Amino acid sequence: MSKVIREICAAGAVIDVAIRMTLRASKGYRKEKKNKTNEAVQKYNDRLSVKTLARLLNMNFFPGDFHTTLTYAEIMSVEEAKHQLSLFIDRMRREYAKQGKEFYYVAVTEYKNKRIHHHIVMNYIDGSIIDKQWKLGHIWLSTLDRSRNYTELAEYLVKETQQTFRDPENSTKRRWTASRNLKRPIVKREYVSIAQLFDEPKAFKGYQLDKDSVRKFENPITGLEHKEYQMIATDPVPRIKTWRKGRIVNRREGYIRMAEIEQVSFEDLVSVDTL
Repeated sequence: MSKVIREICAAGAVIDVAIRMTLRASKGYRKEKKNKTNEAVQKYNDRLSVKTLARLLNMNFFPGDFHTTLTYAEIMSVEEAKHQLSLFIDRMRREYAKQGKEFYYVAVTEYKNKRIHHHIVMNYIDGSIIDKQWKLGHIWLSTLDRSRNYTELAEYLVKETQQTFRDPENSTKRRWTASRNLKRPIVKREYVSIAQLFDEPKAFKGYQLDKDSVRKFENPITGLEHKEYQMIATDPVPRIKTWRKGRIVNRREGYIRMAEIEQVSFEDLVSVDTL
């Protein structure tokens, strides 16, 4: 029986599943591979970044935690803004430590074609403490909702970074920075029946399928069939903390440029594909 690859990640209350066809299983199914374009590569990178960031947020943050936006009253250089953000993070660490808590965060900085500002997702602390530690501009606080699925927030943050991230002067090519004390989601990969690629997805016991997350599509680079979806825990404490089957996928956030893709074989692209 032909098999396809299923990639599963349990992150907090969310389990996301991606099923993709392999070259071995693609006979009779795979459509002609499309020509690679900058737009297709960009979409590939953006989707991969959203998935990676969503997993990180879902694993570490909960309803009531903050999405904080820090702005500047005065025009600030990129270098100075990075320095001020670093100082703010150091001050916040000390404030959390005073309460016997640990500060953890994901931070995004945007400056291309707009006034520089920072987005920081952080664990809860009294909002007045945040206000005292930032005197350079306005602070906007919004609490994370009860859905426990912060994929939309990840999409927003990735969209915020699109121009800055691709700035030729941005040598790191990193969309976000994160504290080292964050828990890292474990992604596992296993072979399953090809029927799972075409059957309607079903939620595991104790979870509810997020129907809006179900997508069936062709990978714009490889032309292979894909399906992905999410399921959300219905219990306050998720039943599954780590998927027990398969092999661990040891991969950091990816970023693929057109020049790199032109030098990679089709088989290599299929092997690294995670959509």
